Amino acid sequence: MNRRNRLSVFPLAGILLLGFALGALKLNDDNLWLDELYSLSNMGVFEAPFNPADVIDSLAEHSPNHVPLYFVLGARWASLVGWAPLPMRYLSLLFGLLLIAWQYRFAADALDRQAGFLSALLLSSSGFVLLYFHEVRMYALLLLLMLMQAWLYWRLTSRNAVTWRVWLAFIATAAALLYTHVFSVFFLVGLGLHHLVFASSLKRWRGVAFAWCLSALAFLPYLPRFLRGALAERTIATLQATALGAPEIAIHLARIAVNGVEILWLPMLALALLALRNRRLSRIAPILVIWAGIVASLLLFNEVFPLIDRLRFRFFLASMPFFAMICAWLILSPARSRLVALPFVLLWMAGGFSIYGLGDSWRYAGRNEIFADIPPLNQYTQALRGKTRPLDTIVSHSRSKWVDWKLRHGRSIADYYFGALLKLDHAFAIAPSSQSDSPLDLGKLLDDHPYLLLTYDPAEESPRFDQVAASIRAEYAECEVLVEEETLVVKRFVHPGSACDREYAPIHYENGIRIIDRFGFYDSQRRRLRIVTGWEVADEAQLEAYNLSIQILASDGAKVGQAGDRHLYDDILKWHAVEMSALELPPGEYRAVVIVYDRYSGDKVSGVDMRTGEVGVILPLLRFTIEAPPAQSG
Repeated sequence: MNRRNRLSVFPLAGILLLGFALGALKLNDDNLWLDELYSLSNMGVFEAPFNPADVIDSLAEHSPNHVPLYFVLGARWASLVGWAPLPMRYLSLLFGLLLIAWQYRFAADALDRQAGFLSALLLSSSGFVLLYFHEVRMYALLLLLMLMQAWLYWRLTSRNAVTWRVWLAFIATAAALLYTHVFSVFFLVGLGLHHLVFASSLKRWRGVAFAWCLSALAFLPYLPRFLRGALAERTIATLQATALGAPEIAIHLARIAVNGVEILWLPMLALALLALRNRRLSRIAPILVIWAGIVASLLLFNEVFPLIDRLRFRFFLASMPFFAMICAWLILSPARSRLVALPFVLLWMAGGFSIYGLGDSWRYAGRNEIFADIPPLNQYTQALRGKTRPLDTIVSHSRSKWVDWKLRHGRSIADYYFGALLKLDHAFAIAPSSQSDSPLDLGKLLDDHPYLLLTYDPAEESPRFDQVAASIRAEYAECEVLVEEETLVVKRFVHPGSACDREYAPIHYENGIRIIDRFGFYDSQRRRLRIVTGWEVADEAQLEAYNLSIQILASDGAKVGQAGDRHLYDDILKWHAVEMSALELPPGEYRAVVIVYDRYSGDKVSGVDMRTGEVGVILPLLRFTIEAPPAQSG
């Protein structure tokens, strides 16, 4: 490495550090939103990290308009780092940093070193691009692969000698683009337009075209599956109704491209006219053709198949690296470029910081405003990590029903944070905003969840949640405060039949059915018995095949009482609560027991009490005594 190349490392390192700092800013603060949850679901967050075949099956069922490469990589990444938002978002940040480095490499080779540095700086501070360093989505990878493809194309069409490795990498990156997002086609259209316009001056013209054909052939096996999903997406009426026309898109895109600082178009246009008058546009003309090809083909596509609305401007991300190169070259083209470059860059960066600071509320990011009223679930999971018990249920409240709205995979944002990350159940009291909002079934909540974590922001007012909290305090015993912060309080409550410091009492049956915990209590005043059991099955087929029976046995083993036998599928998983009267029983010692049996043959299933080691087909749940009434005097 010569001295000039060694010195170039330092400004590039500074630009990469800036990109990392901005990309990592608040990376773990905001909730995942809808599209990120789709990504994680297609990677296997609710099952286990999917293998490639599982990913393809999941996409076919739930997201048929997407292609699998990013999700396959994400599933492998999750198997190494886990499913928490921070490490999963770091994958996009990693792709983003590689994108910045490749932006410098391509611009430095295709234009010059100064344009490489400046275009990398502009791209690393583009608020629109930075948003996708922050998300569990495929767009940072898509931009990286685009620049890799463009750089390899430049090498193949301008260098005298290239190796077979360059050809192989060129074919592989083109195929990888198609398997990352099919809207990469519009980038390839832009590159193809360049290939046609500058055909006479390019080396290996036919070889490059043939290599693209090989990449397309590599995508053919997936094409029918994708087309079915794309056609289904095309018929969604709401997309067609909200799609923008070309003039509206152009206006919005003009704002996005310059970080929301529209005044920057004035020096850009002035510098472009100056370069045109001085006949100095030939150096940047190839980049202009690629950028124009991307934008024009997207606009034309949207006219024929209206899909791009105000929330889908992410499809124009493909144009941003090339626009940054155009800006960098125009700024540096005057003799005294520093007079233009410094104020331009400062305004550009200020706009980028402003946009990125707004995060998920920026109107072109694709995030829906309905997620703004969801409580900070990420804060909840961080505060509770390591403090919960396996059977706890989080009870909280939200201003938005979307917190627990079941999406394409039948899972919600809350299912991810509480179910996938903490392995806990949850229930939300939703502040009703319309007559259609369904009320929280408080009776079912109290029956089905004996261990509650009341979770709330003490400064937030919610009459509905206050009602839920009052009911919990009336029906449950308060144990301890797990979290007490300025914006978050978590209190543990347990069913009055249990105890704050008790150990779980599971029963494991030989066929894989398990009682994860059980307890009961006898109310001597009312002469009633209440038994609560929690159930899990090894296989869903067991829900149909087995029944359970809860009985009362006298001291001699005779059955003297019984709750109605239940099928396991009768809506009792995970918790089942029964009450039985003891009014007709004489004084004496009694046992409440549980029996699991095959509903067709009647054969009882043997189990083991994991607390005592007792083995049998009849296992105890509770022992209680009915006292003889006191003798009346006189």
